[in-house]
Amino acid sequence: MKKDIKEQLIQLLGTLQEAHQEIQDWLGKKEYGTVLNLLADCQEGAVFIGNTIEQFEKGQEKTIQLLEDYCERLFDISIALKESEPFNAEEIGAELNRYVEEVCECVRDGIKVLKAVFFPYKASMWTSLESIWRAAQQDPECDAKVVVIPYYTLDSEGNEKDLIYEADLFPKDVPIVHYSEYLIEQEWPDMVFIHNPYDGGNTVTRVPGRYYSYCLKLYTKLLVYSPYFLMGHYTPDTGDFLCLTNGAAIADKMVVQSEHVGRICVKHHVPEEKLVTLGSPKVDAVVEGMRKPKVYPDGWEQKLRGRKVILLNTHLSYFVIGYDWHREHPNAVDYSQWHHEQVFQYTLDREGCALIWRPHPLLKEMLKSRNLYSVLEFVEEWEQRIMESENGIMDATGDYNIAFRLSDALITSRSTLVSDYMISGKPVFLYERAWDEESCKNSPVNYSHNYYIEKDRKRMEIPDFIQMVLDGEDPLYAERLKDVRSAFGNLDGTIGRNVYRRLKGSLV
Repeated sequence: MKKDIKEQLIQLLGTLQEAHQEIQDWLGKKEYGTVLNLLADCQEGAVFIGNTIEQFEKGQEKTIQLLEDYCERLFDISIALKESEPFNAEEIGAELNRYVEEVCECVRDGIKVLKAVFFPYKASMWTSLESIWRAAQQDPECDAKVVVIPYYTLDSEGNEKDLIYEADLFPKDVPIVHYSEYLIEQEWPDMVFIHNPYDGGNTVTRVPGRYYSYCLKLYTKLLVYSPYFLMGHYTPDTGDFLCLTNGAAIADKMVVQSEHVGRICVKHHVPEEKLVTLGSPKVDAVVEGMRKPKVYPDGWEQKLRGRKVILLNTHLSYFVIGYDWHREHPNAVDYSQWHHEQVFQYTLDREGCALIWRPHPLLKEMLKSRNLYSVLEFVEEWEQRIMESENGIMDATGDYNIAFRLSDALITSRSTLVSDYMISGKPVFLYERAWDEESCKNSPVNYSHNYYIEKDRKRMEIPDFIQMVLDGEDPLYAERLKDVRSAFGNLDGTIGRNVYRRLKGSLV
């Protein structure tokens, strides 16, 4: 229901209460003809309110029943007056007010003026929307729904294979509406939120066509794209595609993590008025995650508690890049697999140390789609070894913040998770050479105070980093924290709330 209609109903209910006072006064003066006219006016007003609610708002059976009971009582009073039955004017006025006050409470608290729907598809990407949804859910004027949509995995030819639905991987306190029960063409929500910008352009997964951005935009006033990633490292030309997706082009609003990223978007002709430059909800997720006490998923505590925990992140394309490089250099080792071998060797079954391996959730599907079964075999062998170890965990949860909270350091290749993890304040090791000064200057997040295999012509091997973590050392901590504050600004967990307020303000 539109806000002006709701306000009109509340004003009309106030008018009914004014009429009750007049009824009470005229009853005292025994002007029964005037009272009968006022009772008829009240009944007409109640019928109008009921018809309006039924026209514009579903699920208001309680309110409608109260109005019907009110009208029935008005009729009973009219009959009593005509038959000259005894009555108490003050009691009648108070009784009628009670009906209207209850109706007014239902209208004020139960009728929403905004509809918002959130369409995530990957549970691991929910953090890009979660804190906005929580702000919308807490707003008494907003009817906020989460509709997890399915997606297809794709084969090497780009054909759709399995249909995946991840609703059971979302946080338990998030009420999920099944996608078959939500018809956007009937709901016409005021705001639609997405984190998938690719429509049919993704080579690994694909959502059904009815959830493409240009289809959703037909049925809403405001299509909002909140990127599923934090932009950390940026290289002109190679990183431009992030601003050129359908989501960025078609959405009415795009949530942007910083002014730096906003300038990159504007450079690529994203209109400045489209950008909501208040920060990324993903920052809220990490900040809130660090505040929570450690809670271990089933089977994790025995392997992790009392140990220094290394989190190993495997980027979606890392094994593919290593495989392609190895084919061109057959006499050299596959560096992507070798780096993983080193981490496994120096963490698994090592006293005082534990490992959480979190491969990209689409890694196996991507390897299958490219027919890289030799790499897939490597991945599955190491999965088995980790699961059989005394101190290794395979992390397939939908929420990476669990591993963030339980780990003491991250080892990774170049990945969007680097920026996320830096917010935690914990050390990060990248098994590659450090970026040059120009790259750091172009990037929204300064990565120079992380640890690298090679930096300023000095080498740090993976075992050295692991030992540093075991010793409780982190000499780059203070400078890295400055980089994080400079890149993200707001680290108080209020980004989602601020984004929601800005978007709501543009509508009402």
